[in-house]
Amino acid sequence: MKTAGFFKGRKGKNKKILWQLAGVLVLMGISFLAGMWTHSAISRPLFADAGLTYIGDIPVVTDYIPEGSRARPGGLREIKYLVIHETDNFSAGADAAAHNSFIHQNANAEAGVVSWHYTVDDHEIYHHLPDSEPGYHAGDGLEADGGNMNGIGIEMCVNEDGDYEQTLINAEQLCARLLIEYDLKPSAALKKHQDFSGKVCPAKLIGDGRWEEFCDAVTQQYEALRAEGAGS
Repeated sequence: MKTAGFFKGRKGKNKKILWQLAGVLVLMGISFLAGMWTHSAISRPLFADAGLTYIGDIPVVTDYIPEGSRARPGGLREIKYLVIHETDNFSAGADAAAHNSFIHQNANAEAGVVSWHYTVDDHEIYHHLPDSEPGYHAGDGLEADGGNMNGIGIEMCVNEDGDYEQTLINAEQLCARLLIEYDLKPSAALKKHQDFSGKVCPAKLIGDGRWEEFCDAVTQQYEALRAEGAGS
């Protein structure tokens, strides 16, 4: 019958259309996944942690503040800045390990809670918060585009029994590595605590007129890492 032939033809056409649609959807999925892979290959995701264990021959000790602590607000953010601080603690023994103990002991303080990501001294670095999480170090609350919300806080030790010059070198190398990890530019990303709250910090670096020297050294380390990566 003609009607049976008509429906048979329509079914064949419908099946062909369905196969064509399926093919288009598969191609769209492949294109999407390829785009995601390309993005991740070009730059790290916005929400990540560098997972550093060494900077040169300087060990990075990861000891996160416990989740749920008052000093660890949690949540994820875009990393835009490296916010440089100094501890202002000149006491003998006030090194990175001592400040790691301090930050853990005061993680649930009722007032004046503070937290940052890395503490650097002349022989080691402590990592207190995942890079992907905000902390309380820049004095600007959790305002958008601020030092706390979008910055990795880095404290440099100034203890009298430490080698401040070596601490600077270690901090410069850490900054350069983090700039590479998060696809940041030194000129835009390197910030002082002072830039966000007005506090004169890092005080010794500012007082000695060495901030630009520090930034230049970080930039040199950054360029060296980039050249090394391009040649590998």
